[in-house]
Amino acid sequence: MKKKIAYAVIILAVLSIAFASCSTKTYMGRWMKWRASDILDHEKFPNHPFDASPHPFSFIEATDSRLTDLMIETKKGKATLKRVLESSETTAFLLIKNDSLLYEGYFNKYSRESINTSFSVGKSITSLLLGKAMDDGLIESLTDPVTRYLPQLAQQDARYQKLTLLHLLNMRSGIQFKDHDLPWGDKPKAYYHPRLRERIYELPIKAEPGTAFKYNSYNPIVIGMVLEKTCGQSPAEYFERNIWNKLGMEYSGSWSMDSDESRMMKMESGLNLRAIDFAKFGRLVLNKGKWNDEQVISEKWIEASTAVSLENHVPEFGNEIHYEKFWWLHSKDQKHAYIISGWGHLGQYLYIFPDEKIIIVRMGKDIGRVGSWKNIFLQVADAVR
Repeated sequence: MKKKIAYAVIILAVLSIAFASCSTKTYMGRWMKWRASDILDHEKFPNHPFDASPHPFSFIEATDSRLTDLMIETKKGKATLKRVLESSETTAFLLIKNDSLLYEGYFNKYSRESINTSFSVGKSITSLLLGKAMDDGLIESLTDPVTRYLPQLAQQDARYQKLTLLHLLNMRSGIQFKDHDLPWGDKPKAYYHPRLRERIYELPIKAEPGTAFKYNSYNPIVIGMVLEKTCGQSPAEYFERNIWNKLGMEYSGSWSMDSDESRMMKMESGLNLRAIDFAKFGRLVLNKGKWNDEQVISEKWIEASTAVSLENHVPEFGNEIHYEKFWWLHSKDQKHAYIISGWGHLGQYLYIFPDEKIIIVRMGKDIGRVGSWKNIFLQVADAVR
């Protein structure tokens, strides 16, 4: 009888541990149950909601009928633009030039009303938010050490005192980031951890801050923690009042949080919008931070965020590629960005062609086997130049 009771206790203990580990309130539970991230993750996380504007801005409807049957070269050969988009797990594709909506297409059971998750395009929007905080005088300088705002980090690793906000923005923080999807990796922890602040305070410095480029999803989360301290409110609330409400959003949206208990915004990935409203961030950048008659974000910040230099060149991603303040920049002459882009997991893209005043938004369930989305965007942009 005693053995049966002992076995029962052991079985209950094992079941309790298994249940706890599978609870989506824990990191391991999320990793085990949710596994690979997907574009429906906005349904899994709690969020801070944003209302649609009572005075929405609409791009001018000016459909260019040539684009649907435009022949596009991909690694599989030539096909019409429509066929390429349908077969590549694309959910939304928009092309806007001079405020005119020349192409708007939805695929794979998505529509204009469907929500798309930003993934790392959210990093670029976080950059705009930090720029607004700089404009408002809430942050004095990008050369401020992060410990000025988060002194507790120095207790984890004294080298945090050398880490500046600019290092974070330019992916040169040196913070540990194990870039793989196994449960002990930092890639899933940055995405699924239900207490992101606690996770940040556990992290050591692995490389001298300011030296080497290493893409790191913890960096925008640290920026979010700095914004919490300086704004005295959730970054989502500050974003809603100072950016979202200015852009005439046609639909509601949200920013995902790590958990109901922690309520830390997922600054690295969690902005959830309709594709047409994502395009409005492109318009804001095209107009150097100005929205109609209001300077929402300073021209100085936009220019600094899109400036090409030898210092922000990241040739390991391509000879043309630069990275500045959470934006990917493409330059042929190492002086001028002919493409400004936000780029996210599974092929979420916000492409901005500043010289031609063109915005392209591509959202998708997967990146698709097309070879290079950049080459596709260039072909479509060439057709309307």
